[in-house]
Amino acid sequence: MTRNQTSTSDTGGWCNTATRIGHKTDKQLVHALVELFAGCTVVGLGDGRGEYRRLILQSGNVRRYDAYDGAPNIRTMTSGQVMN
Repeated sequence: MTRNQTSTSDTGGWCNTATRIGHKTDKQLVHALVELFAGCTVVGLGDGRGEYRRLILQSGNVRRYDAYDGAPNIRTMTSGQVMN
């Protein structure tokens, strides 16, 4: 159950609207993570809408990246790219 469209769910997961308006991607962090994870398999917990996953995999340097988040409907919001 969500409190409202710009808040978190009762379990602490971000609601759909909140993840679209409240998330900022740090491009410098993405580059550092790509270097750190080069050739590796990664598991991301609390990955939100999977923006870091998408960018890190896009580099072609990371073998695999499985993303998970507890937000309601995260599979639907991310077309199956982030699981719960």
